[in-house]
Amino acid sequence: MGQTGSRVANKIASSFTFSGSEDYIAEGAGTAVASFKGTPFVFSRRGSMYFDEDGDLAHEFYEEVLPKRKGGKRKMKKVARNLKPQGEVKYHVPRLHVDFPIILCSN
Repeated sequence: MGQTGSRVANKIASSFTFSGSEDYIAEGAGTAVASFKGTPFVFSRRGSMYFDEDGDLAHEFYEEVLPKRKGGKRKMKKVARNLKPQGEVKYHVPRLHVDFPIILCSN
């Protein structure tokens, strides 16, 4: 409490700095990449959307519910049944795997 924003930022930045030699970094990266099993690329992902009975594709589906008595408000009810998952979605451009142990850009 009572610290200025720049002091806090300097403390956070200094906790992530590395004062080792460049040889150690290059040697560690080579062994880490060699120990990675599989391909570093990801070509598809699991889809997060669903198809309904009509073949429409969306994240969520709602239906309008009429009021029980005259003059009441209409409500939207979330539909949760008769939905089919989208399945696998192919990427147009392959992505790097999340666990691929290499630094792409360093300042």
